[in-house]
Formats: sequence, structure tokens, C-alpha cells
Amino acid sequence: MPVMHIKDPKSRQLDHIMEEKAIEFHGHGGPFMVIGLRMGTLALRLLDAHGWFDVHTLARLNWAPPDSCVIDGLMTSTGCTMGKRNIEVHEVDGIAADFAGYDKIIRVTFRDSMLQMVRTILATQDDSKVRALMDELELSSDEQLFEVKILTENP
Repeated sequence: MPVMHIKDPKSRQLDHIMEEKAIEFHGHGGPFMVIGLRMGTLALRLLDAHGWFDVHTLARLNWAPPDSCVIDGLMTSTGCTMGKRNIEVHEVDGIAADFAGYDKIIRVTFRDSMLQMVRTILATQDDSKVRALMDELELSSDEQLFEVKILTENP
């Protein structure tokens, strides 16, 4: 079977189209999926990566729902997949991901204060509050949501 090459890079911004693709893939929308979408798009911008093949993702989180829903957001936004073996998962507390591009590796960590807010709102089981939370996660600045650290950088 011939290999098809992707010409256009993945979108580096979360938009309605990406969110719809993620919902189709994941089966429903939710705040943890949005977190994964935001982490992945941020990583593509910071690594100047096209996605699919020039990035590797190591998700660091609790590998059980709802936290693991981040993984589907990461796969949708970066194009990394289990089938291509360019995404891995390590079970830890919190939510972070390491992204390796051609010339550096970065870690994007979801801020603990934001994670606590997400957990508190989800515990209410109030659909309108959860939808408002998703909107807030989509519109918040990267700095409000994430801490970014360069782990390695090649000259």
C-alpha cells in the first residue's frame, strides 16, 4: 500500500472545525478533550511542527476518564496516533505532555489551579456550567492555562 504524504500542516489554532473533528473522534465534547486540543496546538506552534509525522507526544496524566480524554484531544490536534506509535502515555498525577520536534523537546503542563477548577465544575454535573467551562478553556490565553518548559534544545 503506498504511503500518502500530507502537504498542509495541521491547524495551530483551536477552531470549530477541529473541535467538531475531535467530538466525532472522541464521541462527545468535554473540558479534558479541549485541554488536549489546546496543548497540542500550542506545541505545534512552539515546535514549528506540521503535525502527523514530525512530532512525538508523551502524555503524562491519569490514564482513566475523564483525564484520559486529553489523549484524544492531543491526537486530534497533533496528528500523533497510537498506530503510528508517535504518542505514548505515562500514568502520573496532574496533566502534562512532552512534545518532541526536530530541534527541541518541550513540556506543556496544565496548571494545577486550572485543573482544580475543572474538577470542581465537573463535580456539579451542571451541563450549562460545563459548557461555560469549555468556552473558557477555549478562549483563555496559553499563559493562563499552561506552563511551558524547554527540556532540550539542539543548536
